[in-house]
Amino acid sequence: MIVIEIIDIKNFMAHLLLKDTFDHFLLFEARAVTASELLMKGGRRREWYDSDQWSQMCSERGEHDCMHMTWNEMKEIMFHFIKGKKSPQLLYVDLEASSRQREQILGGAFAVQDSELPSLRMQIRYENEHLTIVPAASYPSFSPDRSAGQMWEEALQEFLRRKKIVFHLLNNS
Repeated sequence: MIVIEIIDIKNFMAHLLLKDTFDHFLLFEARAVTASELLMKGGRRREWYDSDQWSQMCSERGEHDCMHMTWNEMKEIMFHFIKGKKSPQLLYVDLEASSRQREQILGGAFAVQDSELPSLRMQIRYENEHLTIVPAASYPSFSPDRSAGQMWEEALQEFLRRKKIVFHLLNNS
């Protein structure tokens, strides 16, 4: 497992909250602590939509992805909550790669059904003037093969480099 520390926090926050860099990721959960606290769960509530809307959304996004809000749909709420003269005491954002991203990263490396592929997540945490990202692969069932996690770690680092987000690794354990 690796921990990625972001060097230029202001640049990263612009990518996270103002640019479209992370818009296509799915929101698992986000939390911010300022004068009060905001908690956002990324699960999409099916009962909010009529059956035609839900069917159309799932046919466009795929069954798994339509179950979650994208970061694009939720980031403005977070931005307005934390903006101001003071930095938040805590900002935690847990994002998951979409099915399409997961296929691009893992390719044909796994001969299993899509539902058996691990979810690829990044846990972004800003606290005490430090910003870290922990990439994680969450498997739906036990698997001794952890290569998806390593592939995700490498892909995420390359993604950050392409976006010119400066970082270094804190540890390699």
